[in-house]
Amino acid sequence: MAELRERKWPGALNGMDAVMAAGGEAGRFMSEVDWARTPVGPVSTWPESLRTAVSICMASRFPMVVWWGPELVFIFNEAYRPLLGAKEARSIQGGAGEDVWPEIWTVIGPMLRGVMAGGESTWSEDQMLLLGRHGYFEECYFTFSFSAIRDESGGIGGVFTVALETTPRVVNERHLTTLSEVAEATAQPTVADAAGRRPAAR
Repeated sequence: MAELRERKWPGALNGMDAVMAAGGEAGRFMSEVDWARTPVGPVSTWPESLRTAVSICMASRFPMVVWWGPELVFIFNEAYRPLLGAKEARSIQGGAGEDVWPEIWTVIGPMLRGVMAGGESTWSEDQMLLLGRHGYFEECYFTFSFSAIRDESGGIGGVFTVALETTPRVVNERHLTTLSEVAEATAQPTVADAAGRRPAAR
């Protein structure tokens, strides 16, 4: 059995190399991480569940994140990179989730911990988050889900996040609603208008 495991690792490592190489800038940042210094350890020690989750994440054209282990180590794909704004993506890859998004951790931290503890997925639609991704706080909106990743023990090893920023749509709809309300209010005749029209109608 030990020999079989030894024979398995080279292929697994080559597979992860291919995943990183195909992952764009996010994959390159991932390949530059000294994983031995992170809570997840060297790639050669990663469980199959983590390698599979990362493979799915990095190959996706949709913004995705894998949060792994008790420390919720943050691994993001290329499609997610624009959501980080001006945050230094290279230093963020493989970092602790709480250090990546400290400004919203009081919101998403409990949600992530809840999934890790109970395995129940979450869904948030047009969730408002105050992000500091450009050096100042901005009102942003996201639709996202948190889903449990089962590990080899049957427990929960991490969390998948699929996210879509909806800020432009939400803000545009708000503007249209405001304009509609203003137009409706100005179109209704006032008491003075009605009084002025009565004599003219005689």
